[in-house]
Amino acid sequence: MAKARIKKKFQKNSTLLEFSDKKRFSTYLVTTFVALATLSVFVILIALYGYFGKRVESAFRNKILAEKGQVEIILNNRISSIAGMVKDLGSDNIIRVTVMLDGKSQLQQRVSEFYPSGEGVYFFIKKQGENSVIPETYPQISTALVDLVQTRYPYGEILEDRGENHLVWWFSTPIMHQSQLMGSAHALYDLTQDLKLITSIRQTIGGDVSLVKSEKLHSLTTDKTLQLNDEIRKNIALNLEFVPLGENFILSKIYGFDNLYFQSSLESLVGEKRKVALWIGLLSIVILAVSTLISIYLGKKMVAPLRQMTQKAIQISEGQKDLLFEDNIDSYWEFGQLSQAFNYMLANLKDAEEQSRYKELLENVDDAIYILDLEGNVLEANEAAYAWLGYSPKQFFELNIADILPREDARSIVDQLGQGIQEGEHRKIIVETSHAKTDGELIPVEIHSRAISYRGRDVILNAVRDITLRIEAEKDKRLLQSQLLHSQKMEAIGTLAGGIAHDFNNLLMGIQGYISLMRLQTNPDDPNAEYVQGIENAVKNAANLTNQLLGFARKGKYAPKQTSLNDLVINSTKMFIRTRKEIVTHKHLQDNIWNVRVDPGQIEQVLINLYLNAWHAMPQGGNLSIQTENVYLSDHYCKPFEVGGGNYVKVSVTDTGVGIDEEIIERIFEPFFTTKDVGKGTGLGLASAYGIIKNHNGIIRVYSEKGHGTSFIIYLPSSDLEEPVDAEVNSELLKGNENILLVDDEEGTILVEKLMLEELGYTVFPVRSGKQAIDLYNENKTGFNLVALDMIMPEMNGKDTYDELKRINPEARVLLVSGYSLNKQIQELMDSGCVGYIQKPFDIVQLSHKIREALETPLKMTQWSQTKSG
Repeated sequence: MAKARIKKKFQKNSTLLEFSDKKRFSTYLVTTFVALATLSVFVILIALYGYFGKRVESAFRNKILAEKGQVEIILNNRISSIAGMVKDLGSDNIIRVTVMLDGKSQLQQRVSEFYPSGEGVYFFIKKQGENSVIPETYPQISTALVDLVQTRYPYGEILEDRGENHLVWWFSTPIMHQSQLMGSAHALYDLTQDLKLITSIRQTIGGDVSLVKSEKLHSLTTDKTLQLNDEIRKNIALNLEFVPLGENFILSKIYGFDNLYFQSSLESLVGEKRKVALWIGLLSIVILAVSTLISIYLGKKMVAPLRQMTQKAIQISEGQKDLLFEDNIDSYWEFGQLSQAFNYMLANLKDAEEQSRYKELLENVDDAIYILDLEGNVLEANEAAYAWLGYSPKQFFELNIADILPREDARSIVDQLGQGIQEGEHRKIIVETSHAKTDGELIPVEIHSRAISYRGRDVILNAVRDITLRIEAEKDKRLLQSQLLHSQKMEAIGTLAGGIAHDFNNLLMGIQGYISLMRLQTNPDDPNAEYVQGIENAVKNAANLTNQLLGFARKGKYAPKQTSLNDLVINSTKMFIRTRKEIVTHKHLQDNIWNVRVDPGQIEQVLINLYLNAWHAMPQGGNLSIQTENVYLSDHYCKPFEVGGGNYVKVSVTDTGVGIDEEIIERIFEPFFTTKDVGKGTGLGLASAYGIIKNHNGIIRVYSEKGHGTSFIIYLPSSDLEEPVDAEVNSELLKGNENILLVDDEEGTILVEKLMLEELGYTVFPVRSGKQAIDLYNENKTGFNLVALDMIMPEMNGKDTYDELKRINPEARVLLVSGYSLNKQIQELMDSGCVGYIQKPFDIVQLSHKIREALETPLKMTQWSQTKSG
C-alpha cells in the first residue's frame, strides 16, 4: 500500500514539469553562490595581502640581517687579521733579539720597515719594566691617545682625540725568550681611519655603517653626522633588533661591536608592498569576473540534470538501499520531485537489503569480525572468526567472549564499552591479547573493539587481527638494534683505548731511548748492567701491554698469511693440554677447512685467551670443546657487525664452567674489565681478542647461561690469496753524518730522539710543531737529508705537514714516527712517497736501521715528483 501511494503521488506531480511559475531552487542557488563567492574573495584577498605583506617584510628583514652579517664578518676578519699580525710581531726573532740587546732605534726601524702603519693600524714595542713604547707615536695619532689606550686597553671603544671620535682597539702579545718575558708587542687599530675597510663595506652592502655616541649618529661610509632625538636614543638603549630612524631608514646593532650600527633604507620594502597591493587588487577583479560567469553558466545547466535524475530515479528503484527522503518540501519544486522519486525506488529495496547487507559485509573481510551483546555473548560472526580457532558456527555462537580471551581482557572490553554506552557515548578501544583455539593453543591478536548500534540495539563490534608475524619482526628488530648498539659502544671504547696506547707509547719512548743510550755507555761487567736490562725488559712488557690495547682499538700491526685455522687450533692447544690436565679437551675439526688470511700469532693469542678464560671458569676441572667448520653468512646477519656476507670459517670454544652473569656479559670485551681478583688479570685478554678479530674483518660473539657454561663463537672470512714474503732483520748499529729535521710536539720524546740521533752521528734540528718545521724547511729546503715526522700533533698534524713538505720539495725524504701501529692513514702516506715508518717506543739500534733505510731507499715516483718532472 505504501509503495502504491508513493508511486501515484509521483505520477501526479510529474505532470507539473511543463509549468514554469513555481519557485526555482536553481535561481536562489546561483544568487547565493555569487554572494558567497564575492564575500570569500574579499576575505581571501585580505588574508593574502596580510600573508604576502608579512612575506615581504620577512624577506626584507632577512636581507638586512644578511647584509649586517656580511659587515660583521668583514669586521671580525679585520680584527682577527690584526690580532694575527700582532702575534707575528711578538714572535719575530729579530724583534726578540733586538729587545734583548736593548736597541731602541733598531726596534723602531724594524717596526717601521716590516710592520708599517696603514689603514688605521699602528704597531708598537714595549720593553719589560718600561712605560714608553717604540715608536712613541705616529703622525696620524697623538701621544695622548697612545697613552690613553695603554691604561684603558680598549676593545672597540669610542675615544675622543683632537676633537674627533675614534673607534679604537688595543692588541697585545708577550715577547718571550724561552720562558723569560722580555716585553710585549702592541697594535692600535682605529676603525675610523681604515678607509680600505670602509670602502669594502660600502661596495659589499646596500646600507650604511654608523657610529653612535651621545646624541649623534656618524656614518663611517658617507662621513655624515645626524642628530638623534630622544625616542631614537631610548630605542637604542632598549637594544631593539631594529630601531626606526625617521620614516625611511632603520638601525640594527652590529653584534660584537658596541656603538656600531647598520643603517638600511625602507624604500625597497615600501615599493614591494605597493606591488603586492596592486597584484592582489587585479587578482580580485579577475576572480570576481570568473566567479560571476561560472555562476551564470551553472544556473543554466543545473535544471536539465535535475530533471533527468528525476526521470531516471524510478528506473533504478528496484536496486536502491532502504532510505527515505522527505516528500513534503513545498518551497522548491525540483527537490520535491527528486525526493518522491528516491522514496519510490528505495521502497522496493527495503526487504531485500535488510537480509543481505550485513552478511555480505562480514564475509568479505579477511580479519575475524564478531558482534557481542553487552554481556559478552556472541551474536554475529564471519567465517574468519570461528574457522581459524577450530569452532563450528553453532559452537561459536554459543560462546561468551570470556571463553576465547583471557578473563581480565574480556571483562575490560565489556565493562569499558558498556559504561560508555550508559554514559551516552560510543567508545572504541584497542587491546593486545590472545585468542584460545579449541586445542588450547594461544594466538597473539590485536582487537579493535567499539560500541555500535545494530538492528536497533547497542552492541560491541570486535575486529581481530593475528599479530604473530609482527611480534616476531619486532623481536628481530630489537635484537638487531641491541647488536648495533653493542658494536657502536665497542667502537667508541676502542677509540679511547687507542688514544691511551698512543700516549703511553710516547712515554715509553723516553724511557726506551734513555735506556738505549745508557746501554751504549755501560760495560757488560758494570754492576748496573743488570738493572739496565731489567728496565729495558719492563719497557718491552709495557709496550706489549699497549700493543694489546692497540689490538683492541683495531690499530695494531698485523702480518697476515694464508693459514688453516685447524693448524692454529692444534698448535694453540698443545701447550694448554700439557699444562692444564684437569681440563678434558675435545677437538672437532672439519676436513677440507677453508683457508683464512690472518696473522697466525694474533689469532693464536685470541685462542689461548679463550682457553685461559675457560680454565678460570672451571676451577674444579671440566670439558673444553673446540670446533671448526665452513659456514656461509648472509648480508642481513653480518650488517650489525659492519662486515659483508659470504664464506666464513667458524671457530667455537665451549666450556662447561660456571657461566657468565647477564649483567656482566655486555662488558666482557671492554679493556681493563675483569672479574678476577686483583693481581690475577689485566682485563685485556678478551678486549685484545675483540680488537684482533674486528681488525681481521671478523665477528666474535659470546653465549652463556649462569651455571651452564659459555661459548665463544668466532667467524673469519675465507681467503685464497698468496702468502707474503717475510723480510730479514739486521741487528747491527748503523751511523751516519747527514742533517735531520726532527718534528715532534712532545717535549720528553723529542729530547731523547735528538740525543739518540746525535749519538748516531747525525746533525739534528728539532722543532715542536708542523708549522715551525715548514718554516725552517722552507728557508733551507736542500739542507736537510731527512725529515723525521711525528704523526699526531696539534694544529697541523703529520699528514698536513707531509703534504706541505712535498709541495715545497717533491724530493723530500720523510720518515714517519708514531705511537700507533701501522694503520690506514700511515699506509696511505707510505704509498704516496714516505721512505719509512717506525713505531714508538724503539731503541737506538732500531732507529739506526730505520734512518739508514730511509736515507738509502730510492724515492717513489709520486704525484709530487711527477709534477716537478713535468
